[in-house]
Amino acid sequence: MRRRLKHLVERGLVWSGAPRAALVAHRSRTLILAYHAIVPTGESPAGDASLHLPQTKFAAQLDALARTHDVVPLADALAPTPPRATRPRVAVTFDDAYQGAVRAGVHELVRRGMPATIFVPPGLLGGQRFWWDVLAPADGGELDPGLRHRALTEWRGEAATILAALGEGSRSSSGPAYARSATEDELDRAAALPGIALGSHSWSHPNLAVLDSASLENELRRPLAWLRERYERVLPVLTYPYGLQSETVQRAAASAGYDAALCIDGGWVGEPRRRFAVPRMDVPAAVSQAGFQLRVSGVLS
Repeated sequence: MRRRLKHLVERGLVWSGAPRAALVAHRSRTLILAYHAIVPTGESPAGDASLHLPQTKFAAQLDALARTHDVVPLADALAPTPPRATRPRVAVTFDDAYQGAVRAGVHELVRRGMPATIFVPPGLLGGQRFWWDVLAPADGGELDPGLRHRALTEWRGEAATILAALGEGSRSSSGPAYARSATEDELDRAAALPGIALGSHSWSHPNLAVLDSASLENELRRPLAWLRERYERVLPVLTYPYGLQSETVQRAAASAGYDAALCIDGGWVGEPRRRFAVPRMDVPAAVSQAGFQLRVSGVLS
């Protein structure tokens, strides 16, 4: 009932014209969107429900952006806003390199001529299932917050450690292909398409903020080198796994050769730019179309 009421209020705000006014106020600003998994049409959602966005909803969101924003490469979004901008700029990013994102998500972008950046944890490629999807409720709910906190602190966000501690290793072999990590071949095909760039999401997706210095350096340097050996369009940009970082992690990222690093929250990119704490707007799977329009226009945060 509460969700239905929320959606009614959101539709009312859209009909009121509030997004149009907000877009004018934000015409010289930049937004970076963060996506995770895309559920191909005809498939049922699996895993952590907050991360798995149906392909039809993703396509509708891209069409809405095309009407109101300039969809630009991430490199442009990280650069200063050009003078006399008439529409907000937005960049599309994916974390984790889910197969559904690399295939269905990229398909929707390429057919519209829109650029995007996929942030890859190379150590998890190859059709692996992510621990948060393994541990999510079977009825399609979201991961328990208490379990998530323990996984990220006590077990450092490391998949093998988390699943072993909970005796869930056998479940990691189940689940649909789209909800697993892409293979290298699938990533190769996506990276060869126009407008698709790659960036680093660490090597194996741990909580970088709790690692010792040697482990932290390995998690940051190794993926950037791996990507550069294989692909042409690689940005020296990092996204923090789980959005977790610290001043120590920021300094380590700069030392490892990155030009910038992105968070998973924070909304619009501010001025002056904080190069190693660049905000993004996370797009949860449950957001309504009206809610999406309100958020990307600046009416809601």
